[in-house]
Formats: sequence, structure tokens, C-alpha cells
Amino acid sequence: YEEAEENVPSVRVLAEYTNNTYQPSMIHQMEIMVLTRLSWSLTVVTPLHFLGLYIEKGMIFTTDTMQGVPLIPKVPRYVKKYVEFFADLTLQEYAFQRYLPSKLAAAIVAASRRALSIRPLWNKALTELVGYSQLDIADVFTHVW
Repeated sequence: YEEAEENVPSVRVLAEYTNNTYQPSMIHQMEIMVLTRLSWSLTVVTPLHFLGLYIEKGMIFTTDTMQGVPLIPKVPRYVKKYVEFFADLTLQEYAFQRYLPSKLAAAIVAASRRALSIRPLWNKALTELVGYSQLDIADVFTHVW
């Protein structure tokens, strides 16, 4: 999501790209003007950032069941696929931008678990992981589902 520092051209190289129309000092001044205008706010946090964390921490628990039986080892991969599916789906519809990225990510987790019939749909461990209860994400979940 973020540009690797080694891929960012130096100010000298940027000046060369302009056939030295702009001197490095002028490029620095323009950079400061742009950053000031943006209030130095350059990062956009998306549901994908949160989902990456949730996948890493784990959204499946030993007490979970799928269709009434204990989970098989492949389930985390299936959950990840559904998370990616629902994330792609929500990124394509402008209406989802009204939700906080963290809340939308939590709803995507719930939708993924529901799609796989994982029970319980939500538990205390998920609330602790994402910071939202099932009730907190109910309206977003309904929109995702």
C-alpha cells in the first residue's frame, strides 16, 4: 500500500525529469506547499489494513464449529478467501465509504464467517480483536451481506 522508500526518486532526479526547468530548491518549496495544504496527512487507512491485522492475529478459534462439527485445518484459508471477496465487493461500491474502515473490516469478518457457516458468528474474542461488538457492526454487516 505504501511506496517503498528506495523507489522514490531524489529531488535531483526529479529536477532532471523536468530538464532542470525546476531547481531542487523550488521542488522542495513546492513539496512543502503541498504537504502544508494536506496538513501533512498522507496516509489513508482502508479496511484492508485492518483485515491484514485480523488475518494475522486469527479470526478462527478452537471453539468454533462449521455446520456443527469442529473446524478442519483448511478453514483459515477459506476465511481468508471470503475476506478478500467481501473486501473487493465493498471497495467497488461507493456507499461503503460512509463506514469507518475498522467497522467495515469487522463486518467483513462477520460476513466471511457467516458465508462459511462458522458458529458462533461473533464471540468475545472477536470483540476484543476488532474493538466492536456484534451489535456495533450490525448495520454495516447487513449492508455487506
